Amino acid sequence: MNQVEERLELIDNLNRKYGDSITEILEFASNAERELDNITHAEERLDELKTEREELLVQLGKQGWIISQKRSAAAEDLAFGMERELAQLNMSGAQFKVSLQQKLDPEGVAIEDGRRVAYGPYGLEQVEFLIAPNPGEGFKPLVKIASGGETSRLMLAIKNVLVKADKIPTLIFDEIDQGIGGRVGTIVGEKLWVLGRSHQVLCITHLPQLAAFGDQHFNVQKQISQGRTTTNVLSLDGEERLIELAQMMGEVSEGTLHSARELAQLASDRTAVLKFTS
Repeated sequence: MNQVEERLELIDNLNRKYGDSITEILEFASNAERELDNITHAEERLDELKTEREELLVQLGKQGWIISQKRSAAAEDLAFGMERELAQLNMSGAQFKVSLQQKLDPEGVAIEDGRRVAYGPYGLEQVEFLIAPNPGEGFKPLVKIASGGETSRLMLAIKNVLVKADKIPTLIFDEIDQGIGGRVGTIVGEKLWVLGRSHQVLCITHLPQLAAFGDQHFNVQKQISQGRTTTNVLSLDGEERLIELAQMMGEVSEGTLHSARELAQLASDRTAVLKFTS
């Protein structure tokens, strides 16, 4: 009886410390044995992990080098496409370059030229977009020098170059008409319309040549009522849209209404051609 009571007391103590059932206690014991084995053979396991790490670094180096070569070729294509787009967006003379910088790291991966470089989740280099807006200024990081209007046009150019690869569903362009006239506005409107075939595009603009290309036209007005400011958004169509386009040109008159109709017809004709060619 004493042996049985001692045995039951032992089981109770084990339950309090290691689990609520015999099954949980045995599972704890099994885990403890594995941990003890790992501690006992820690140096052997460490050597195995080091060997495995070196093998993985070799594989990473090979795959990373392949990505780097493809990225370098894609960077040249992107730069060429960007400069062509920017020339059409009234930024003629602007130069665009993709900087691919690798960082030496003795703990990094070995690549084909014998160097060991740092690696990350996106490859073996840091990527940065550089731009020289005007000839002779030199390349500088895009994020530091582009103005609001330039940023919108640069983003439009990037989206047009990468239209087939870009998975972002909605794009918003504000101040994209800054510093451009009617002729360039028509080109920007065409590019936004083309971009709108694969994305939802929202554009805030005061330029009628650009607004005429929208699939939908909204007029946004602020009003003060009883000391509070409210915003009204009106969907425009038909004659209302023509009047709004005329107001964007100046006072509504026979002349501005006539110009608005011509502008709307121009946009309709151009999009019909773009539908056929795209």
